Amino acid sequence: MAYEVTVLSVSAPIPTGGSASGPWGYQAGQTIEFTDPTLHRIEIQDDDPNFDSQFYQRDDQQTVAEEVTIGNLYIPAGTRLSTYLASVIADEDGNQYFVMFPRQAEPGSFGAELGSKTELLILPYNGGQAPHEVPFDPVAKTYTMVRVLNRPADMSVPYGVPCFAGGTVIDTQLGPRRIEALQPGDMIRTRDNGMRWLCWIGSVELTCDQLQQRPNLRPIRIRAGALAPGIPAQDLTVSPQHRMLIRSSLCARLFGEVEMLVAAKHLLELPGIEVVQPDTGIRYWHMLFDGHEVVHSNGAWSESLFTGPQALKSISPAARREILELFPELAAPGFTPRGARRFATGREGRKLARHAGRALIRQD
Repeated sequence: MAYEVTVLSVSAPIPTGGSASGPWGYQAGQTIEFTDPTLHRIEIQDDDPNFDSQFYQRDDQQTVAEEVTIGNLYIPAGTRLSTYLASVIADEDGNQYFVMFPRQAEPGSFGAELGSKTELLILPYNGGQAPHEVPFDPVAKTYTMVRVLNRPADMSVPYGVPCFAGGTVIDTQLGPRRIEALQPGDMIRTRDNGMRWLCWIGSVELTCDQLQQRPNLRPIRIRAGALAPGIPAQDLTVSPQHRMLIRSSLCARLFGEVEMLVAAKHLLELPGIEVVQPDTGIRYWHMLFDGHEVVHSNGAWSESLFTGPQALKSISPAARREILELFPELAAPGFTPRGARRFATGREGRKLARHAGRALIRQD
């Protein structure tokens, strides 16, 4: 999946405050000065929804999609990126940003720093919660240092969240209903547990401009019949991370699972599945039950909101507070939610799509 990342370039090296420190060192609370700042954007290919730090290099780690030259820094296409030392900065409105010197991933090490400390990769952060959509602007806004992050094994910045688009038709006890008409307490048809109470529902709206700035959040349209004859029954639009239930002999033969949940973005090689850019933006909806469920949406089975750590990071702080009030056990140390099915990795999902000569959903 393609993601765009902001790159800041300045004319003077950015201070670090020491050899084991991120940009601007330990100057917490101090105003940051940018010397001749310019902004660029680079395209990153990544199998998962997070910019991660990895000591052991993996095939699915984030890579540079096209060669790029920024100031005196040249990064060839295919370069695998990681981070070792990073910082969090904030604008005057409290919007936080994860900033790091670009670093090339190397097996068994934290990699070599690229450039001469005059370039930074910048991602919306907000304390590890939902990535906000406020553009970084070093000319019009004032920024202050918040803290240094130098725990590479723990650094993971979310790109997106799984959810349905507005207008999706969900099967309920009262028949098919549009998702935006649902309320907590409604009885929803699930694949495994019959009718289940809907515990919580929330939404987030993204404008056309925001989708242009963050292509990783652009919706994916699954056209009618793209997964199997009549499945979905009508076009279904979901976020890139939203997982669809796949049931096929191919799935069983390749991975030993008759059914798996596969992210929509990993099915893009299938005919009839494509990324779209709505002219009017989009509103994404999340549905939460007291467990991870598979629900019937536009005639196809797909997941409800999964309350794993990354999903909770990817929703707004207000929504997260509501969910934790309903399910305080989610915040308990060591708690691990259980998925309704095994989640296919990016490599597995793409392999299914490439080898799917027939329907990906067996109807029996």
